[in-house]
Amino acid sequence: MRSRDIALVGIMLAAGAIARYISLFVPGAIVANLTIAFYCLAVILVVPKFREALGIGFIAGVICAVFSHSVFPLGNLVSEPVGAVVCLCVYRLLKDRTRLAPGITTAIATAFSGYTFIAVICVFNHFSAGWTAAAGAAFAVSMTPIVLGALIANTVISMIIALPAANLMQKAGMLNRIDHKNAPPATEEAVISLQNAGFTYAGTSVPAMSGISLNIRQGEFVLVSGSSGSGKTTFCRALSGILLHAYGGTAEGEIAVAGRFADEYGGVSELSREACMIFDDADAQLIFTTVEEEIRTGLESGAEDLSDEEIDQKLEEIYALTDTKEIKDRPPHELSGGQKQRVAIAAALSRNTPILISDEATSELDRNSRLKFYRLFREMADSGRTVVLVDHMAVDVLPFATRLVCLDKGKMTYDGVPDASQLRLPDSAVLPEKKDMTAAVSGLPPAVRTENLVHTYESSDKAALCGVSVEIPAGCIVAILGENGSGKTTFVKHLNGLLKPESGYVEILGKDISGMKVNEISKDVGLVFQNPDTMLFESTCEKEIAFGLKNIRRGSGKEAGESDDQARIIKALDIVGLSGKKDTNPRSLSRGERQCLALACILAMDQPIVILDEPTTGLDMKEAYRIMSILIDMRNEGKTILMVTHDPEMAEAVSDRIISMADGHIIGDVSGLKKEGDN
Repeated sequence: MRSRDIALVGIMLAAGAIARYISLFVPGAIVANLTIAFYCLAVILVVPKFREALGIGFIAGVICAVFSHSVFPLGNLVSEPVGAVVCLCVYRLLKDRTRLAPGITTAIATAFSGYTFIAVICVFNHFSAGWTAAAGAAFAVSMTPIVLGALIANTVISMIIALPAANLMQKAGMLNRIDHKNAPPATEEAVISLQNAGFTYAGTSVPAMSGISLNIRQGEFVLVSGSSGSGKTTFCRALSGILLHAYGGTAEGEIAVAGRFADEYGGVSELSREACMIFDDADAQLIFTTVEEEIRTGLESGAEDLSDEEIDQKLEEIYALTDTKEIKDRPPHELSGGQKQRVAIAAALSRNTPILISDEATSELDRNSRLKFYRLFREMADSGRTVVLVDHMAVDVLPFATRLVCLDKGKMTYDGVPDASQLRLPDSAVLPEKKDMTAAVSGLPPAVRTENLVHTYESSDKAALCGVSVEIPAGCIVAILGENGSGKTTFVKHLNGLLKPESGYVEILGKDISGMKVNEISKDVGLVFQNPDTMLFESTCEKEIAFGLKNIRRGSGKEAGESDDQARIIKALDIVGLSGKKDTNPRSLSRGERQCLALACILAMDQPIVILDEPTTGLDMKEAYRIMSILIDMRNEGKTILMVTHDPEMAEAVSDRIISMADGHIIGDVSGLKKEGDN
């Protein structure tokens, strides 16, 4: 039984316990047992296995025995398991034949439970009080009105609750059970199999994935490519099996993992022993207090029974493979985005599952680090493990992959050998021309000025920033380059007050911000985080952008009409390519679309300085160039753009100045100020 099914059964049995407790206040030796309705609902909604139904009935029997008027409460330990098993058998026969199946099933189960309980009492009294058969028959006849009353009441309760509950659970994704016509393929044929698989998330009408059929064999390294919103993440969730257990919606077709249908697994934890999925949001996966704990836990709970010495040895091997030895004692939440991704990959490797699925798990790493992991994944495939990789830098992955799958609008458009011609790459990158901003910014103070910034995180003895001094004029794009952990993100967090320096100071537009609050600084400085999910919490894209506008007005004391806000919201969504999605829940967007929404929030607030931490993370080349074009347009309007990136080619294409960082130091300008108009 799946973990959420267990929770549902628990809720129903708790409701039954309450109903049974209330019955104590009804006079009479035996009263209508309304607990039956609730354990029947549990069986109807979950459709458990035989022994699980028996267990549900036994627990219900214990509840009924504890809260009982009867001279022989233990009789419930017999009658309720009988009722639960009868309920399961009858419902399996009727569920596809009539919408009245819940009511009919409950009525029959109540009758069986009631008369079984009467029979048990008759037997008990025969041995304890010498009842004759005639006395027992007379007792049964006298109890029939109570049984019929319970039957009617339980049937009504079941019909009132069952159908709405089933519809609600279907929308919430709790009933992703599929009637399978064939057996799943053997693992020798396919370790993962999708047959006409589709999925529509709850609250949406457009399928995120539809009509996909493929078999993935042991030892394959499959690259999955497609633009943002093409269905890559849903596809990965399907391949891992967790789509049917952890996400609300309606499933179609068949999904099999490691020789079993995905919906037949007990839950995500059982599936994770076969397939480990690394998500695009590393923060959502890292839950322990240190990096070592994240990795060690996988080794201790994995399929292999390792000794302490073997665990220590494996730890060292994983540290070496993922370059995480130096950060093993640090809390994951203090790491840079790239470092977090290294830890997430290391934790996945520690589980040593036969299937590894990576959804943009290397998106925040520099190119050399990504290539190292691509080689590692290929070596894993060559050794017999199955690897599926979604990566926006698909061109770099092609030489390592054994198979390419391309998706578009939830459908599979290509499945075959790795072929660069199948990738949707822009023919040429046409970026807006950069205007000469010299006259426009003449006489203005520097947009950003820092002097000898020093910062050390509490969990580290090593300074993250070591005397960083820089001056950035208004009206330019400055790219900040550096490997993961070089101090880029730590530096820009000082510019909007999220971090305070141990020494040194920051000036924004000529003002020292050391004594200012973050909401005051945010009037002038907008920051798009590396992980867009840390910024998004409203129920629609429109509300997400409106929230920022209200905060800016509150901080400045200015008022604006609703129509002005609406105009800003619509314009911002249109600029980033999300027009028509103002009523969409941000959580239903792809990672790339969420990145664009985070930028739209900043665009609408119209701040003079905008900082973007890895703005093209998870975007394909076409989408990345859209973002770069937006940044150039903002610069041409006189805004100052600071862009943290690990992509030197992108930085060279759009920036006026490139600053390089290493080990908490600025090691100089890579290119100096570029000539105006150069692209």
